[in-house]
Amino acid sequence: MSTTNEKRYDLFGPFLVVVPALVVVSAIGFSTLGGFSAALIAGALALGWSLLLGFITMRVARSESRRAASANVAMFLTTLALGVTAGGALLQQMLLSAGLSTPSTTFTIIHPPFGGSFSLFIITLNSLMEWLLMPVALFCNWHIPKRRTLIVIAAVAFYAMRLWSYIYFVPNIFEFGALPPDGPFSAEVVERFRMWVNLSWLRFAIQDALTYLLLLLAAFVPASANWHFPETDR
Repeated sequence: MSTTNEKRYDLFGPFLVVVPALVVVSAIGFSTLGGFSAALIAGALALGWSLLLGFITMRVARSESRRAASANVAMFLTTLALGVTAGGALLQQMLLSAGLSTPSTTFTIIHPPFGGSFSLFIITLNSLMEWLLMPVALFCNWHIPKRRTLIVIAAVAFYAMRLWSYIYFVPNIFEFGALPPDGPFSAEVVERFRMWVNLSWLRFAIQDALTYLLLLLAAFVPASANWHFPETDR
């Protein structure tokens, strides 16, 4: 790779990951709530936000004194947030799985007061990861090759699972949440909910556990390892 191409890759490489991921996931996510119009608006907002966020974070990272610090802070906050999310998701999964053994109370856990507040907590952290922390981690650590590889894999896994969530998990949980908590429930609905919970374990394994492990490994890579930052023409 020529020096010029390498500089362009260092400058624009993170945008090639962040922009498509955030635009697609946001558009699909909002389409489940408001249809095509909401998808267009969300996609446009995600495009503008990702470009603005990339510009700001990379400008901050150009300062020699802030370069390693911004990379480390981004890794710390992203790993911490995902660790908290993974812990909450694990608790939720355990409770949902336990509820499957008693069909008469299967759906009570997804209704308020527990279901509403707890789900809001998880949704807030996932949204924070989608729109802020994961993109910042990519932008601030892109120029550390050993970190970059781990974070890119983590980001691909995370956004793929978020996309699956908006296509399958979110529409179904809305439908389940509309059911009266005290039933009665048909055998078909109970089986669909059982499948939803079982597939949620797979989602947890990839989106939360695997992604957290990759970010944790990346956090242990020194910020100065193979560090280089492209110089732009003046």
